[in-house]
Amino acid sequence: MLAVAILSAAGAGATTAHAAGVAFTDRGAERLVVTASAYRLTFSKKNGKILDLVDRASGTHLLRQTTRCLWGAISYRDISYIGGCSFASRGARRFSYRWSPAAATLTLDYSARSLGSVVVTLHARGAFFDLHMTIENRGSVRTRIRFPEGLAGDVSKVTAGYAPNVLPGVRLKQPFFSRVGNDVENYPSRWAFADYLALDFGDAHLALYSVAPMPAPIHPAELGFLHGKAPAPCSDRSFCIVHEFETWITRGKTWESPVVRVRIGQTAEQSILAYRHDNGIDAYPSLASKLGDRLKTLAQAPLIKADLPLLKPFRGWAPDLQELPSPALLHPVAFTTGGHDSSDPDFLPPDPRFGTNTDFSSMIGAAHAHGDLVMPYLNLSWWDPASPTMRALPPPLQTKDVAVLDEHGNPVSIDYGDHTGVIVSPYAPFVRQRIAQELESWRSSVPADCLFFDQLGARPWLRDFNPASPTPLAYDDGWLAAMAPYAGRCLMVEDGWDRLARDFSGFHGGLLMMARELDLPNQFFGAGNWEPYPLADWLFHDKVLLYQHDLYDGTMATDGAVVTWNMAFGMVSSYSWDALAPGENPWLDLVGLLQRELGPHYAGLPLAGYEDVAPEVTESTFGDLAVLANWDTGNVYATAGYDVAPGGFLARTADGDLLAGAFRGSFDGVALSAGTHYVIVERTAASVTVQQPVGADSSVAVAPPASWSSGRTLEVKALDGAGDALGLVPSAVQGGRVVFGYAGELNGRRVAEYRITGE
Repeated sequence: MLAVAILSAAGAGATTAHAAGVAFTDRGAERLVVTASAYRLTFSKKNGKILDLVDRASGTHLLRQTTRCLWGAISYRDISYIGGCSFASRGARRFSYRWSPAAATLTLDYSARSLGSVVVTLHARGAFFDLHMTIENRGSVRTRIRFPEGLAGDVSKVTAGYAPNVLPGVRLKQPFFSRVGNDVENYPSRWAFADYLALDFGDAHLALYSVAPMPAPIHPAELGFLHGKAPAPCSDRSFCIVHEFETWITRGKTWESPVVRVRIGQTAEQSILAYRHDNGIDAYPSLASKLGDRLKTLAQAPLIKADLPLLKPFRGWAPDLQELPSPALLHPVAFTTGGHDSSDPDFLPPDPRFGTNTDFSSMIGAAHAHGDLVMPYLNLSWWDPASPTMRALPPPLQTKDVAVLDEHGNPVSIDYGDHTGVIVSPYAPFVRQRIAQELESWRSSVPADCLFFDQLGARPWLRDFNPASPTPLAYDDGWLAAMAPYAGRCLMVEDGWDRLARDFSGFHGGLLMMARELDLPNQFFGAGNWEPYPLADWLFHDKVLLYQHDLYDGTMATDGAVVTWNMAFGMVSSYSWDALAPGENPWLDLVGLLQRELGPHYAGLPLAGYEDVAPEVTESTFGDLAVLANWDTGNVYATAGYDVAPGGFLARTADGDLLAGAFRGSFDGVALSAGTHYVIVERTAASVTVQQPVGADSSVAVAPPASWSSGRTLEVKALDGAGDALGLVPSAVQGGRVVFGYAGELNGRRVAEYRITGE
C-alpha cells in the first residue's frame, strides 16, 4: 500500500477553514464540499466522484454529474476499466478520505488487494485547485489513465470552448457541443500543441491544464471535448471534458500524474497566460537571444519556397535572386538524390542534377550578397530504408537498433505517398551520432543560416520500446534532448508544440492549411462551429516565429484570406518561387512590402491583446501594432473613414507612421475605384509614401506630412523600384487630405510608390 502523509485530519462531520479562506465540510450525509473565494466544489462522500462545481461570482454551475468518477485506469491486455466508482467506503475495494486544514488538502484513498492503490489529492486555492494522482499497480499493464474523469458541462449553458488544435488554436462555438462528435487529440502533436482546455459559460470561465515545467518529463495525453450518442455518459444535455494520460504502468510499478490545475473565473487569455507561466514557458529564451542579429533579417523576410525540380540548378540562382524581395528566407526543398522523401536522412551532397556541395555553398553566398538567408529542408526522424545511411549501418546494427519499436519489438514505419520510412528512436546511439554528423555538414560543408526539420512538431506522440529509451513514454523528451545542443543554429520545425519553443526558433504550418488542403476542421468541429483563436500566440509568439508555410501552396500569400490570417496572428508570410509568372508579380511585391514594413512590429513580440470589436471583426495587438481583421467575406467593415474589405485587414502603428491594409469603398474618407486595394502608407515628418502593389488605379487621399502647413506647396512624385523619379502628378488638398490619382504606370513605366513632400 502506498504510504500517504497527512498533516492533520478533521473528524467526521467537521467544518474547517484554511487561513487563505478555503473551507471544507463533510457534514452532509452524501457530500464533501470545498469552498474557496472563486468556487464551490462538491464530491461524493461515497467514492470521491465530482458532483458539482459552482462559479461563486456568477452562481453558474460549471459541471454536471455523469456516470464516470474522478479517475479511471485502462488495462493493456483486455481494455478492462477500473475507476473511482468501483470503490466504496466498505468492502474489498475501499475508499476513504482525509482533510488537512493547514494545507487545504483533501486526500482520497482507493485500495484493493488485487488491483493496488490509488491516492488522489486536491490542493485548494482561491481561484484554482490542483489535482494529483498516484497509482501503485498490482494488476496488468495500465496504458491509459483518465484523470480527472467525470467532468461534464451543460450543452445549454456553454457558450464557447478553447482548444490547442493546430496553430494558432481554435475557439469552438456553442453548436459544436450539441452535435455528436469530439475534438479529442494527442498531446504533444500538431493537433494538440499544449495540454490545455478552456470553456466559457456566459460570464463564467473554466480552464484545465497540466503543470509540468521542464525538467519534468512530458506526460503525453489525449484531451478535448466529447459529445456522444445517447445513452453515452456524454450525450443529450451533457458534453464531457476529456483528459486522459497515456501511460505504460507495469505490474509492481508506481506512476504519478503531473499536477492538473483547474482554474475558475479566468478568461481564455488569462488562463493560457497562466499555463505559460506555470509551465515555465515565459522563462524560455527569447527569439532575440536565440537568433541574435538574424532576428532583424528574419522579421523582414518572407519565406520563399524553392522547389528544386521546378527551378534551375544552384549555380543558376544568383542572377535570378533579383526577382525576389530582399531580404528573403530561401527554403530549398526536394534537392536530395531520388527526389523528395528519398534518401532521408542523407541530404548532402545534393542530387547531382542540382549541383554539388560547392554549388550549394556558392548559392548561399550569392543569397547573402542579396541580403537573404537560406534554410534547407531536412528530416532526421524518418529514415528511408534505401538511404545510404540505412544501407550502410555499421555491423552489427540492424533496423531494429535505430528504430522506434512497438510493444512487440517491431520497428515502427509510416508511409508518405509512395514512400515508406522508419521512425527512428532519438535515444539510439547511432541516431544521435548521425544527427550530429548531419548538422555538422550544414555548418562546415554547406553553411546554412537556419535548418528546417519536417515532422518533429507534427507527429503524434508514440511509445518507444527501443532498449535505449529510458521509458516507453519518452519519445518526444528524447528529441528535445537530442536537439538542445543546437539551439543556436536557428532551428525550425513543422507545426510545433509548447516545449519545442525552448530551443527552436520557428514553427511552420497551422489550421488554415488543414482547412484548405483537407477540410479537417469542418469535419472535426462542424462547418460554422469553429474559428481560429490565438492560444499559441499568447503561449510563445515571443519565443518562435510562426510561419504559414508547410510545403502546401494553398497557404502561400497569393490571396487576401491568407494575408489577413497572417496579419491577424502575427505570422510570417510565404511564397513559392516556382509560382512566379514572367514579368510582374504584384502579390509577391505585396508580401515583400508587408513583411519588410510590418514584420519588425510583430515578429518576436508577445501578443498583447486580442478582442472581438464587432461581429466577425477582431483586433490583435503586438507591441505598437494593432491589426483589425474583417473575417466577414461578404461585407466591408467601416472604421474611422476606412472601409476594410471583406476578408481584409487594417494594420496601424500607435504613432500613425505606418498604415497598411485591404480596402474596398472608402480610404480615409475618399472613395476608391471598384475592387479591393492593398495600400501601404508610411510617413515621416517631411514626407508620406504611398504604395499599392495590388489594386486598380484610383484616387487616393492621405494626410499631408506633419511638417507641411496650409498655403505651402505640396508635391506628389512617382518613383520606380530603384527610387528614381518618373514624374510629378497633379494633386489637391481637400478636407485636410492630399488627393491624387494613383496609377500603376506613368509614362509607360511601372510605378513602385508615390512620395508626397512639402516645401
